[in-house]
Amino acid sequence: MSDWPPGSARSLRLAGLVCVPVGLLGWLIFYYLFRATAGQDWMVFDTAVGAWSRGDIALLLDGPRFTDVLNQTHAAWLGQKLVFHPWVYPPYTLLLVLPFAALGWPATYIGFQAASFALMLAGLWRWRPTGALGWAFLAGVVLCPATAFTLGAGQNSFFSAGLVLLGVAWLRRRPVAAGICLGLLAFKPQLGLLIPVALAASGAWVPFAAAAATVAALLATSLVVPGLALWRGWLHLFLSGDPAFHQWVNEGRIYGQSVFSNLRVLGLPDGLANAGQDVSILICLACVWRAFAGRLAAPRRLAVLLLAMTLAAPHLGNYDAILTGIAALLVLAEAANRALPRAEAVLAVLVWSSTAINPPILFHLPMLTPILCFALIFRLLIE
Repeated sequence: MSDWPPGSARSLRLAGLVCVPVGLLGWLIFYYLFRATAGQDWMVFDTAVGAWSRGDIALLLDGPRFTDVLNQTHAAWLGQKLVFHPWVYPPYTLLLVLPFAALGWPATYIGFQAASFALMLAGLWRWRPTGALGWAFLAGVVLCPATAFTLGAGQNSFFSAGLVLLGVAWLRRRPVAAGICLGLLAFKPQLGLLIPVALAASGAWVPFAAAAATVAALLATSLVVPGLALWRGWLHLFLSGDPAFHQWVNEGRIYGQSVFSNLRVLGLPDGLANAGQDVSILICLACVWRAFAGRLAAPRRLAVLLLAMTLAAPHLGNYDAILTGIAALLVLAEAANRALPRAEAVLAVLVWSSTAINPPILFHLPMLTPILCFALIFRLLIE
């Protein structure tokens, strides 16, 4: 460490002293949270594929009955019944699980988590610093509480993170591959709101076109598999104004950690909370544009994008905080090449650690994570 820029070694020791115990605590918390229901969110996809393969489209659009079937199908695996787990995803998201469907439960759950983690690892490998700090960077992602939450819930956050990491890394060297990766974020559309902004700001028009073509191909494919019948039912559900359905959506959002969720926990009504979310999107749009249109160093540019993606998302699960964890580690990893001010290191550590105390409705700490993430974005934009 003596060859590193002044202050970096001290900042990294501080980071380790905080992150290691917080990470272990987060893993312990989420182990107990999911010990009887591991993979519960992936069960939704597994049950949905089963219903689609039987031609039971109506089941996919009936939340209470869908939850009953889910509990019956996975009774041997579950230690307790799940309360309410409807399927509310766009029909093309079924394409994500179809390659694993033949494995059967629980191999489909384990197989997808392993494959998506490998994809994220491939992306992380391209952003890691050299030497011991590189291994600490990778360990920090594994230790991150959001990693534990993703595995416990059976979510697709590793997949989303890997796509962004590879997409941004390949913008100049492999523009078509970069665009395909970023276009595939349509599987998690709320996280992709700022991708067109980043591509336009950086003048990456080949990746932009490739991303648009990828989204169009997903939509076209989904008109055949899973098919028009599911699309018609899903669109009717979303556009009909059915109060029960919109209650499902709102309940899902309030248990997340988006700006909307934080404002609702503060006591604001839906209208004002949504307005706050819209303001957050606009601020993030401006920040991403500045990061990608300017001369910001590549790791800082990526960190701004990852943080802004979470702040702009209308719905954000605790598992999606893997993006904020990676952003914080990118900041800390800069210690290999530049002096890392203690204030910047502290802020990055707080952002990384905040994934252990979400969602706000459970820990009653509303707006803490958004404030920390915005603070780190502004810090990164001031060079």
